[in-house]
Amino acid sequence: MSVTSAALRKRKTLKKGIQFTLMVVGQSGTGRSTFINSLCGQQVVDTSSTIPAPTDSSEDRDFHLREEQVELEDNEGVKISLSIIDTPGFGDSLDNSSSFNIITDFIKHQYDEVLVEESRVRRNPRFKDSRVHAVIYFINATGHGLKEIDIELLKQLSGLTNVIPVISKADSLTREELILNKKLILEDLKHYQIELYDFPYDLENDDTETIDTNSYLRSLIPFSVVGSNQVFEVNGELIRGRKYPWGFINIEDHELSDFVILRNLLLISHLQDLKDYTHEILYERYRTEALSGGGLPDHLQGQVNSQGGSTPSLKSPYIKQEGAESLNSVNSPALNNHNDTYLAREEQIRLEEERLKAFEERVQKDLMQKKKELMERERELREIEERLEKEAKLKQEVGTDSI
Repeated sequence: MSVTSAALRKRKTLKKGIQFTLMVVGQSGTGRSTFINSLCGQQVVDTSSTIPAPTDSSEDRDFHLREEQVELEDNEGVKISLSIIDTPGFGDSLDNSSSFNIITDFIKHQYDEVLVEESRVRRNPRFKDSRVHAVIYFINATGHGLKEIDIELLKQLSGLTNVIPVISKADSLTREELILNKKLILEDLKHYQIELYDFPYDLENDDTETIDTNSYLRSLIPFSVVGSNQVFEVNGELIRGRKYPWGFINIEDHELSDFVILRNLLLISHLQDLKDYTHEILYERYRTEALSGGGLPDHLQGQVNSQGGSTPSLKSPYIKQEGAESLNSVNSPALNNHNDTYLAREEQIRLEEERLKAFEERVQKDLMQKKKELMERERELREIEERLEKEAKLKQEVGTDSI
């Protein structure tokens, strides 16, 4: 019985699963952690671990990135290995420029990892592609459009990654206020020429369903969401929602929130589209700019031959490690210069270079030995040939004398 190639691909996908990386950015109190838990349908982030906003205006808070790994499965049994990059402490300092650098440098670092891997002579079969496929950016439901911190970071993310803006805690606004807030945000995005993931489609090549779906999703930007960490039983059914003195909100009610639409496009309908756009458009643009000087940038050149594809990629220096000093502190000098982002690799690169040098010396020594043996063998062969020639000549002379 033959099996179609499509069935084989689906079976392989079911077995391996899909790797997807999502970054969630927003100030403390915007509902990032609640959104992550709601998106995954489980307790992924402890909301009590989020960093509170500073009470003293002269106080700065530590900012770092935090990674969570979640295994999900869709209705067809396809496994999704979801990497969530959370940003606790973002926007809690008077000067947030270091936070901007950490976020953008992390995204660029993932591109650099792929760029280095592609440049290797012998690639690593266990290499993990950790490029960020989408950034959910949370905007406070103030009703006044974007704040300065929103504009500054979104300008830096523009064209670098798939940015999807979201109005958090949309239930705190009336319908009229929400419509006005969306209008003001869109005006700010257009004024500052901020590039978003606007669900692109091709009128000539795409089918009607794709065009209609993407047009509808584009009309919802920025998405308005409501999240919840609580599950209630309503009419015998478990529903994730929020309970107020005046009533109950089902966060999956699309009349009240875009949450279910956003969840479905991230994890089902547009998951592969986001990955493809990241690789084919955003990464290619970054790669072209990086190589426009005629080769790899200086801070990447030394890494191409450092591992030879024999070991997995190093952990990004931006993810805070438990029990270890973080490289993500806003006071860390390693973040003041883009070239310093790879300092964590220097020792390994140096050791690897020493190992390669010793290997080359050993190879050269072996070659010299083999060459010496070959020359000795050639000398022996010449002696044998000369002896055979003499014997043949002697036999010929003996035969002539006998005649």
